[in-house]
Amino acid sequence: MHAKKYLIAVIVVFVVYSALAYVIHEVLLQDDYEAVRHVFRSPEEFLRLMPLVYLGNLILALALCLLYAKGYEPAKNWVGQGLRFGLMVGTLLVPVALTQYVVYPVTGMLMVKWILFGYFQVLVAALFAAGIYHFPPPPKTL
Repeated sequence: MHAKKYLIAVIVVFVVYSALAYVIHEVLLQDDYEAVRHVFRSPEEFLRLMPLVYLGNLILALALCLLYAKGYEPAKNWVGQGLRFGLMVGTLLVPVALTQYVVYPVTGMLMVKWILFGYFQVLVAALFAAGIYHFPPPPKTL
């Protein structure tokens, strides 16, 4: 595994995944969350705990990039590999959404949106990882 590519991929995937999470949960799902606001923490408590969200996103980026790097096949098309990998990882998130639906009294439509947006978020992150691994490493200098 190429350490520099891995580190770059982790940083990029962390930023992309976190940015998409903001757009998805703070913009696109705003009305859905407002309808069930009583279920969630207060905004102040949420902000106090926000570093844990970023820690989770970092752990996801570390794991996603490590798994991608271990299965990367240089001879194959990177877009296809990224999409395939994103679909596989996205599928792992479906049980999380189903469990959250059981635990929290939210609408079935919110659960469906969690699944669909989760797939999208992971697919985009996986494509970024694949794109970074696609480029050859820089030449070694003496």
